[in-house]
Amino acid sequence: MYWENLVFDADSPRRQGKHWEELLGSETLTDNEGGFETRLALAGEQFLDICFPTVPDPQPESQRVFPVLASAEDYEKTTVDYQGATRGEHADAAARTYFVLGQASESSRPLALLAVEILSSDPERDAIFWAKLTGFQPAEHSSTVLKHPAGLGPMIVLVPEKHPKTSAKSSVHLDLRLEAGDDVEQILAMVLDTGATKLPHAWGEVPWQVFLDPSGNEFCILPAPSR
Repeated sequence: MYWENLVFDADSPRRQGKHWEELLGSETLTDNEGGFETRLALAGEQFLDICFPTVPDPQPESQRVFPVLASAEDYEKTTVDYQGATRGEHADAAARTYFVLGQASESSRPLALLAVEILSSDPERDAIFWAKLTGFQPAEHSSTVLKHPAGLGPMIVLVPEKHPKTSAKSSVHLDLRLEAGDDVEQILAMVLDTGATKLPHAWGEVPWQVFLDPSGNEFCILPAPSR
């Protein structure tokens, strides 16, 4: 199982997706009535898809996952000193918050997706949870900053929440993807044993399953890709 998508609920998918595509220099993957997807190429053949499904009234104020960007020049420095780096706060085309670290401005495009920050009621606990699910490892400088073992793609950073999660769905979430050959029942049991809660929903028949992390943040587990 691996982290495949960063998902933004969107009432105007193409407009919001193009905003992020211009910020990150990614490439359009799909653009239809169901939403907009743009692919961010990583090292080798790795990628992260940034998805904008059509969702009426996406409630940007309920956001609990925050993208963190940096310029190519600042990327290595801010990775090493993530928590000590200066940061600027910005709003995207849907009024969602993201941060830019280092000396770069929003106009220094394309920017690199350095990390996503997830609000947490217990960052140490939730870092263990997300490390277990994604295979990421704690950074040398902080146990709540998680990095891909090969250093590929953005980090996952658990940060203290100021207010507990409400019943409102976060307008940004992560999708994880099962791999061919994964034992689905065994993995889903592991997810629950690690601290997740399965979330009932009224969305009809969908191919993915929805869960809450220990702090109540939504995430989805997608089926293995068909050959």
